[in-house]
Amino acid sequence: MKTKKASYTFTLVTLLFLLSLQTFAGGPLALLDTGQPFKWPNGGTNIPFNPDQGGLGPMTNAQAVAQTTQAFQTWGDIPTASTTYVNAGPLPVDVNINNFDPFLNPMAPDGLSAIVYDEHGEIFNFLFGANSGVLGFAGPEWVNLNTGDIVEGVGFMNGGALEGPNAFPVSEFLSVEVHEFGHYQNLAHTVVNGQVAGFGDNSGPTPNDTFPDPTGGFPGHIETMYPFLFEGGGQATPHKDDIGMISTLYPDPSFAASSATITGTIIAPNGTTPLTGVNVIARNVDDPFDDAVSSISSDLALDLTPGAPQVGVYTLRGVTPGAHYAIYVDEILAGGFSTPPLFPLPGPEEFYNGVNESNNGTTDDPAVFTTVSAGAGLTQSGINIIFNKLQPGPIPLRDDSSAELFPPFPIELCGQSFDSLFVNSNGNITFGQSDDFGFLESTTGFLHGPPRVAGLWDDLNPGTGGVVSFSQTATTFTVTFTNVPEFNTTDSNTFEIKFFKKLVGPVGNAFRLKYGHLDATDGLAGYSCGGRVTSGFEKETDLERFRLAPVAALVETAIFEQFTTDNDLDNKTISFLGTNEPRDPFEPNNTIARATHVNLPFDSSSRFTHTEIQPVGNDIDFYRFRAKAGEILVAETVPGNVNMDTLLGLFDEGGNLLAANDDGGGGFLSRIAVVVPADGEYVVGVTTFPDTGFTGAGGDFGRYVLTINTYTGTLLTTGDDGAAEVPLTSFKFPFNGTDWSSVFVNGNGNLTFGGADPDFSETVPEFLAGRPRIAPLWDDLTPDLGPTTRLGLVLAEERNKTLAIKFVSVPEFFSDTPNYFTITLKKQGEVNFDYGATARSDALVGLSPGGGAADPGPTDLSKANHLSAVGTTYELFPANVGVDLSFSNLRFKKNGDHDGDDHDHH
Repeated sequence: MKTKKASYTFTLVTLLFLLSLQTFAGGPLALLDTGQPFKWPNGGTNIPFNPDQGGLGPMTNAQAVAQTTQAFQTWGDIPTASTTYVNAGPLPVDVNINNFDPFLNPMAPDGLSAIVYDEHGEIFNFLFGANSGVLGFAGPEWVNLNTGDIVEGVGFMNGGALEGPNAFPVSEFLSVEVHEFGHYQNLAHTVVNGQVAGFGDNSGPTPNDTFPDPTGGFPGHIETMYPFLFEGGGQATPHKDDIGMISTLYPDPSFAASSATITGTIIAPNGTTPLTGVNVIARNVDDPFDDAVSSISSDLALDLTPGAPQVGVYTLRGVTPGAHYAIYVDEILAGGFSTPPLFPLPGPEEFYNGVNESNNGTTDDPAVFTTVSAGAGLTQSGINIIFNKLQPGPIPLRDDSSAELFPPFPIELCGQSFDSLFVNSNGNITFGQSDDFGFLESTTGFLHGPPRVAGLWDDLNPGTGGVVSFSQTATTFTVTFTNVPEFNTTDSNTFEIKFFKKLVGPVGNAFRLKYGHLDATDGLAGYSCGGRVTSGFEKETDLERFRLAPVAALVETAIFEQFTTDNDLDNKTISFLGTNEPRDPFEPNNTIARATHVNLPFDSSSRFTHTEIQPVGNDIDFYRFRAKAGEILVAETVPGNVNMDTLLGLFDEGGNLLAANDDGGGGFLSRIAVVVPADGEYVVGVTTFPDTGFTGAGGDFGRYVLTINTYTGTLLTTGDDGAAEVPLTSFKFPFNGTDWSSVFVNGNGNLTFGGADPDFSETVPEFLAGRPRIAPLWDDLTPDLGPTTRLGLVLAEERNKTLAIKFVSVPEFFSDTPNYFTITLKKQGEVNFDYGATARSDALVGLSPGGGAADPGPTDLSKANHLSAVGTTYELFPANVGVDLSFSNLRFKKNGDHDGDDHDHH
C-alpha cells in the first residue's frame, strides 16, 4: 500500500475568537484527484481514534476522553451522514514534551490515530511559543494514494490553554474539538454567518444588508467549520453548511432523498474565464441565517488552470428541497483556506440575477436577486454568476488594495499573454495575480513576484488623497495615478502607465511610463517578466538615461531602477518598445547523448544563457563537462523560479546515475555536492519533481539558473558565528601597513586579522572600529553547525603565493538561500572578490583597517572603478534593495597599481 504523510496541520488560535493558522477551504480539505476528496473508508464507519493517557488542563483523563468521545459523536448524530466512531484504545504512553515527536512526525503508519492531550501546554509552547493561543490541531495524517482512503488521523489538544488567569473556558472547548474533528474527517473551513458576525460583513453582497440580523443576534448561529471560534457561537453543534458537507463525503441513503443541490460557475467580467477562490453563499429568503450554505469555486479541482475540470465550479450541497434561495458571491475577509481565496474580487459582490446575469452593472444590478430552488434528490445546475465589469473612470482603491481590470485587447509581456491585469494601489500593475499588498518595494519581490510594470512602486495610499483611474480606446489602455500621496504623508505623486495594442509579430505590447510631479524620493520603477521567467540576478538600470529614446527591451527579462533617496523621474517619460519571449539557447538537449557541452565554472544567469523547463511534463535538460578526480563538484539550481520543484541528476559519461537530489537547495530547488571519483566527462540533468527517472515527465516548469563548478582546497569548519585561523605558509599578506602571517576566516562572510570576530550583525561603526577586515559578504551566514553538519562549504587554498577562501553555497542563518563567493589575497597586497550566485539580502561589503578608521562614506561598488586595497571602502546593502554583486568581480589594488577597470560583470 502506497501511503503518504499528509502535509498539512490544523490549528486554532485564540484572539477575540480562534484563528486557524493553516489553509482550509469550504468543501473537502484535501483531494486525491479532481472531484475525489480523501475519505475514511467504508463510508466513514468505525473511524478510529486513540486517546492519550493523561489529563487535559483541569480535566482528568476520564473527563478528557469523555469530551473527545462526545465531540466525535456530535458528528455521528447527524442522521444524513453514515459516520460512526470507535475508541480504538489508549495510546501506549502518556504523551508529553519528552516523547511526543513519534506521534506528531511518525516515519510510517503506526496503527494509531493519536489524540494527544498536552496536559499543561508544554508541547504547544515548544511548537508555537509561550502564550501563542493555539488550542489544538487535527486532521488526516496518512492517506492511501492508490485508493484515496484516509489511513490514520492525528489531533493535539492544548490543556495549558485551559489553565491560569486567562484560561480558555472548559465549557467552550467542546467546540474546539468538534471543529478539529471535522478536519480529522477531511472537512475544510466554510464561510456563511461568521464573517457577518465577526468582521462586520454585510448579510448580502457588500454594501447591501439584504437580510436583517437574526433575533437576539448571532449567538448559536455560527457554523462549526468557520475558521474563527466565538464564545457562545454554538459551534459545538454542526449547522446547515457543516451538515451538508459531512453528508456529501459520508452520505446516509436518506441524504439524497431529503436534500437538493445547486451548482454553477463563477465567471470573470470578460464573460469567459472561470474563477477560483470565490465564496458563494445561498440564503433561504424565509430563513436566511439558519438555512444557509456556501461553497468556494474550484474546491473540487486539483489543477486550478482555467479550463481544467471543476475550475470555477461551485456546488451548494444539502439545500432544502423547494426552498427559495438568494445566491451571491462574497469576498473572504480572513482565515486560512486550501482553495486560495480570490482577493481582490474582479468586480463588486453581487447576487445571481437570472436572465439578467451579465457583466453589465446597469442591467445586472448587484443588489437584485432571482431566487433559485431545486427538488428533493435533484440538482439545479447552470446557476452561473458573471462579475460586473468596472467601467472607465476612478478605480475604488484604498490603502494596500488592488482591482482587476480587463483591457480591450490582450497584453503580452515576455511571451505571456494576459486578458486582465491588477492595478495595485502601491503604484504598479501586476499580471496573473495582485501584488499581495506589497507596500515595501524590493528588488527580490520585483524579480520573483508576478509579472509587473511599476510606474512608482512605493507605499502609496489613494485612500487618503488623489485619484487612481483608467481610460481606454481601441488601441490604448491607460492607468493614471493623480496626486496620490505616500502613506501617512500629504505629498503628491502623479504618473501614468499606458499600454499600446500589440502590432503583428513576436514582440509584445509596447508600454510607456509618463511622470508628472513626484514628491516621493524612494520607490521602484520599470518592468519584470516575473518569477517564472527572470533569473533573479538581473541588475538595475539608470532609467533616466532612456528619457530621450525608447527602450529596446526585446531580450531583457527585467529593466528597472530602485531609488532610495534619489528618485529622478520627475516629469520624465520612459517608453518601452515591447518584450520578447526568452528562448533557451541550449535546446535541444533533452537526452544525455545530446547534452550541451559547457565549460566550468558554468552558470545560466545571463540573458544569453536562459535555461528553462518548458513545457511542463515534456522537457529535461542535460549539460556535459569535464572534471578531475578528487575535486569537489557542486551543481545547484538557484533562483530563477524559486518556487519550482527541480530535480538534479549527476551521470557519468556512460549515462549511469551517480547522484540525485530533489530539495537540497533553497526551497524546492536542488543541490548535488560530491567528490569527483575519476578524471573524465560528466553530465548534469535538470528536471522537475516527480521525474525521478529523468525522462522529462516532471510536474513543474519555468526558469531555473544552473551553477556547476569544481573546487579544491582544505575544508574549514567555522560553526555558526565561529571562525577558523588559516596560516600563510608561502608569503605574508600586506594589509594597511602590517604584514600578516595568518588570517581568520569568519563564518559570517568576512576575514579579520589579529583575531577572530564572531559578530553576525554587520554595521558600519563596527566595521570602522573593529579589527582589520576584508568583507566580501558580511552577513549572518551559517556555513556549518560543526564538522558533521555542513550547510555549505568553506575552503582555503594557498598556491602561487596567493590565498583563496571559497564560500560555496553558504546560506544565511535560518534561510536556504545560497551564496557563492571567493576572496583572493595576493602577495603584493591585492584583494579580489569573485561572486557567483549571491542572495539579495542585507550585507556589508568592503575592507577597512579598523581600529577607529574614519568614515569616507559609502561607495556604489557595482559602478566603481579603481578600488583601493588601502584605507576604507564599503557599501551597506539594505534588505529591500539587496546585494547586487552576483556574478561580478571586484579588484582592490594597492594605491598606484591601477592598470585597468577594477570592476567586472560576468
